[in-house]
Amino acid sequence: WARVVFVLPAFEVRLGLRPPGTKAELLRLWDAGDARPFYGTLCPRCQAPTAFGRWRALPPPPRLRVAYEAPWRDPWEPFFVAPARGVPPFDERFLQVTLLSPSPQACELHVAGFRFAVLDGAFVAHRGFKEPGGFHGAREAELSLNRRLFRGFRAELQQRYPGSPRHC
Repeated sequence: WARVVFVLPAFEVRLGLRPPGTKAELLRLWDAGDARPFYGTLCPRCQAPTAFGRWRALPPPPRLRVAYEAPWRDPWEPFFVAPARGVPPFDERFLQVTLLSPSPQACELHVAGFRFAVLDGAFVAHRGFKEPGGFHGAREAELSLNRRLFRGFRAELQQRYPGSPRHC
């Protein structure tokens, strides 16, 4: 398990509702239209490798478990937990890394040979639905800077992991 990060499926819950505490509660909210996959309307492919349909079809487990592995692919921005040591740190040059801006840490984890294991029995929930136009005014400038930084970052990864067959 040293080269595995554990992905928490991410959801948005309608503002004003109490975040669900169990998968069963989350599924009820999802069925009622009061919860949905994170960025489900803004950028479905940003969370697509989590395979929400597959996760949803699993019966709620009695305890936390690894449900399946998900191959990393751009532009996945997984929410995950990882070992305290041995995981590449987040590169703080990047600002507000979200939505169509490649996730440098997830990319590096992939290149470094980590696997992504999706958990069942755990998830994260954001209060409120993400909607177009709901971002701060400097967001486009941040995304532009991140894209420029990411081009150099990919070259750094080739130097840092010269034997890796993986790339971003």
